[in-house]
Amino acid sequence: MMSRLGSRASLIAVTTMALALPAASAYADAAPKNCNAQQKTVNRHQATVDSLTARFQAEQAKEAELYDDLQDATGQVDHLADRLGDLNDQINDADPTSAAYGDLTAQRDATKQDLTKAQKQERAAYEAWSAFKPDAELAGQRKKANTLLKGATTRLATCQNSLPA
Repeated sequence: MMSRLGSRASLIAVTTMALALPAASAYADAAPKNCNAQQKTVNRHQATVDSLTARFQAEQAKEAELYDDLQDATGQVDHLADRLGDLNDQINDADPTSAAYGDLTAQRDATKQDLTKAQKQERAAYEAWSAFKPDAELAGQRKKANTLLKGATTRLATCQNSLPA
């Protein structure tokens, strides 16, 4: 009777192991597929992050270009204002009856016209720069995409670490 129970127990153990081992090896075979899926997810999120970063950099470049235009226009106005001040000083020092006085006043009038044009350009550059509004949703999208990428990268690393060597 005892041998029957012993043989029955060993039969059950062998049967259980025969069923369990293929399931364990099937899980091991499935693991790389899961890691491949995780890798695809990481690649997809990385592509999203890259495209959003490119958009962000394009916005930054546009804003920098507008600011540079404003700085150039302001520099031109400053230069012409300094030139006008110098001409006024020369006119004040010149003899009103001399020929140089007439030339200086003509230069002053031309510089005033140039200064007026430069001020209009500066105003237009300032308005363009101040009117530029970066995409408000882009920052949120970048944050979300980076969070998703970080999570997917962590899951991929965990999956790869769980693989047998």
